[in-house]
Amino acid sequence: MHLDPPEYVSGVARSVSSEAVLVACGVDRKTSERVVAASAAYPGTVYPFVGLHPSEAENDKDLSWIAPMLDLARGLGEVGLDPSYSPTGQGSAQLNAFRYQLQAAEGAKVPVHVHSRGAEAQVMEVLGSFKTGPLLVHWLEAEDALPAVLQRGYFVSFSPALLYSKKLQRLARRCDPALTLVESDSPVAYAPLGRVHGPALVPSVAFKLAEIWGMSPLEAISLTSSNALRYLGADSKG
Repeated sequence: MHLDPPEYVSGVARSVSSEAVLVACGVDRKTSERVVAASAAYPGTVYPFVGLHPSEAENDKDLSWIAPMLDLARGLGEVGLDPSYSPTGQGSAQLNAFRYQLQAAEGAKVPVHVHSRGAEAQVMEVLGSFKTGPLLVHWLEAEDALPAVLQRGYFVSFSPALLYSKKLQRLARRCDPALTLVESDSPVAYAPLGRVHGPALVPSVAFKLAEIWGMSPLEAISLTSSNALRYLGADSKG
């Protein structure tokens, strides 16, 4: 999720009250600083990921803040490519930022949270040049990209859109349960679900995965929780 007001207060409060872990991604320098501050205020509850989202690549071409901030974070994200925002070709701000950030993550060996909408093949090509920590392809939609993603051992996450999207349900059936995570992608509001949003939707995603995989809800929750800990390297940084 992203800690954008008013989601900042309500999301953190829910996580504290439920003893959940909240993974919060920055989208630029300001929001990355915000999630790091939230982590300091709620240690063990907020896991900060810092990075420049593809939507912001044209607005911030000085990325010298990335590497120092990674020392304060649990991972890099949300980073990647998306042609709906700006060009992604050779020499583009998006591609330069993506490569720069992956190089920083490679040195830090931290988990990486990747955005690939509309650029899945290009994202996979770029990722093949780097050796980072565990990698998550967030909200993957391209069915033809799934085999390569799983072959490389990348994690795939599903949002509450899984509850109504037949395409995402097909993807989930083909996914390796051992490489599957659940997410809220807050503050995204889901119109088919009455525009609700937030971490409280995550259990419903796990329940839907249980139905798709033919297992009990408790098994799906346990499995995806274990996957999340492996992705986050929860034991490696305390």
